[in-house]
Amino acid sequence: MVISEIFHSIQGEGPTAGRPAVFVRLGMCNLQCNFCDTPYTWQEGKEDYSDEANERVVEAIVKLLQEHPRTQMIVWTGGEPMMQQRDIVAAIDYIDASFGERTLEHEIETNGTIGASSELDARIDRYNCSPKTAMSGNDPYTVRLKDFSKTIYKYVVENPKHCTEALQEIDRQKLPRDRCFFMVLGTTAQEMLERSPAIAEVCKREGITLCIRLQSILWGAKRGV
Repeated sequence: MVISEIFHSIQGEGPTAGRPAVFVRLGMCNLQCNFCDTPYTWQEGKEDYSDEANERVVEAIVKLLQEHPRTQMIVWTGGEPMMQQRDIVAAIDYIDASFGERTLEHEIETNGTIGASSELDARIDRYNCSPKTAMSGNDPYTVRLKDFSKTIYKYVVENPKHCTEALQEIDRQKLPRDRCFFMVLGTTAQEMLERSPAIAEVCKREGITLCIRLQSILWGAKRGV
């Protein structure tokens, strides 16, 4: 398993925003977005696929959960975690077994380009899917996750023009608007405050949920938050 960092924080985005969680940020990604806030996950030459490395990863997750006994959620993020599904399945099984009656929830943050295996899907409570439009520098694509009962669609937008582009994709892919979020692009509280009002007006008109990155407001552009 290729890991970038493991830490305990508050989920800042999507339907579980505000909840404490252990974050497992996996390395590697199949996209390179021009606004990516974690470009360090793309770094090559630091991969370690050994069983010993996987054991260290799981032990680090277990340790954080032990240190935070009231935290119930693990967020598998990236990078693009769907590139490492088999390792995530093995890690989830070990972690869940380690905590017996303690109920843990597993959420994946993904760009939606890769579908979930049946083995992974059976273990995941939510998909926090962030499809990328042309404003990211990537070619538009059709998301591979269409289970509306456990998937939300979070589009990164900076201005009303980006909202229009996202709305066109939402309609093209027939995504339910009550499962769609517009997340304001930014890494600082000031950027959030400046850009949010115009985007909020679009959300009010189009039936989209506004999403502000809490971690950027609370801590700015820092790792491990």
